[in-house]
Amino acid sequence: MGFDKWARDSIEEIRENGMDGLNEVTYQLYLGFLRRAYALQDHSDEESIFDREWDILVILDACRRDLIESVEDDYDFLTENKPFRSMGSMSREWMQKNFTEAYSEELRRTAYISGNIFTEDYAEPNQFDYLDEVWKYAWEGGTVPARAITDRGIAVYRNEDPDRMILHYMQPHAPSVPDPLGEGMALPGDDDDWTSSPELLRAGAVTKDRLVESYRANLRYVLDDVAVLLENVDAEHVAITADHGEAFGEKHIYEHPDHMPLDILREVPWYETTATDQGTYEPSLEPTKETGDMDEKLRALGYL
Repeated sequence: MGFDKWARDSIEEIRENGMDGLNEVTYQLYLGFLRRAYALQDHSDEESIFDREWDILVILDACRRDLIESVEDDYDFLTENKPFRSMGSMSREWMQKNFTEAYSEELRRTAYISGNIFTEDYAEPNQFDYLDEVWKYAWEGGTVPARAITDRGIAVYRNEDPDRMILHYMQPHAPSVPDPLGEGMALPGDDDDWTSSPELLRAGAVTKDRLVESYRANLRYVLDDVAVLLENVDAEHVAITADHGEAFGEKHIYEHPDHMPLDILREVPWYETTATDQGTYEPSLEPTKETGDMDEKLRALGYL
């Protein structure tokens, strides 16, 4: 965006929204400063997901390293949390940097089961052995339920026999399925003024403690489904990680803007475990015709 357009947009924002508009303009200016700082940094400590060994890679969208550690004692498959610095501070940046020609051979061996809407622009079917964009047909309550990803992951792994597989769950990314805050759990498009929970924190509408409570409930919700997955596929090397973290006001940042240098967004969990198919669950979800449009889904997730 050029300076002239930024200035026009900023003036319009302030004119329409007064002090709230000024705060938003100031915040976006601050994000721009951090992005420029990130561009000047050395990124050699960032890792691609393909730099490590795994048969199944579980992505927990926007998962904070510290908060998954706070519940790890409740899940046998969460043992040692190894250091891992993500290539993205937002999903689209993570995809842009991992789904590249440099990793084309690895991608062609990989099935990708995704609840993340940015596959629309940053993942091509011919890149992967198998691409299942679950968000296109299993959208519910402003997100993709964890069970939809589990269903498709089990079915694809059993029936398609891919060499390796990525499952991209949308949780603990807001909205929280078991403990929603504010609006946003209606069907996409029902509430054009929906605000994501970290934005509610930024606006002072919820406390940080309340946001963490909701986030942790959503994290447990998705980990319960990961437990189902691990009992219904056979894989020697399973890694559980995140595309990026989530900011709750650290250094005055909220959510997960792209190209940010913040550790809270870059330092994500990395657990390693195994999976054994005990046949305890039979998936039932089948891909169907796409429903809803992209703008509705982006709005429900807080991107518009």
